Amino acid sequence: MDKKNLRKLLTEKRNTLYASENFETYCFHLQNHIINHALFQSTKIICSYAPTKSEIDVNLIAKTAWEQKKTVIYPRCSKTEKGIMNFYQCESFSDLEQGAYNILEPKLSCKLWNENILNSPDTLVLVPALAYSPKGFRLGYGQGFYDRFLAKIPLATSIGITLSSLISEDIIVEPWDRAVQYLATEKGVQKI
Repeated sequence: MDKKNLRKLLTEKRNTLYASENFETYCFHLQNHIINHALFQSTKIICSYAPTKSEIDVNLIAKTAWEQKKTVIYPRCSKTEKGIMNFYQCESFSDLEQGAYNILEPKLSCKLWNENILNSPDTLVLVPALAYSPKGFRLGYGQGFYDRFLAKIPLATSIGITLSSLISEDIIVEPWDRAVQYLATEKGVQKI
């Protein structure tokens, strides 16, 4: 199956999950698995994202990170450079505003973080996707934002955020694709 049809099929599957009464419970369990994991406990910087549409909610992770005095940064998609994200430090959800692709993004008044600083074992990146392969390769939305970003920060730790039913053997891996190091689902966090 080609990527276009696979995206359509998995989007429908995720939308069905999102509409189910179990979706919030799945998100809650997934977030708790991350919050209680040694990776989260030891990290100083969390690269989060603002969930949109039927994406997995990670807001509890950001909230907990703020409570524990960790640095929380969010991506802002460049409108001039295709596939490029810049990351800004947010102190609360009020630092987010409507941005590109109708996604909440950090306000430009927030502190910009350099990728050289993020390229550290102290950085934990929560990586959204439509679905993942069992080997940690993601099926995103075709823009390549996270593949480019992860290539620039090889020392950081990346966790793919998904549900167990959205892990698919059918994901096609391209030479430029970057695998995450861990997968987090409602069932737990596993190293790839």
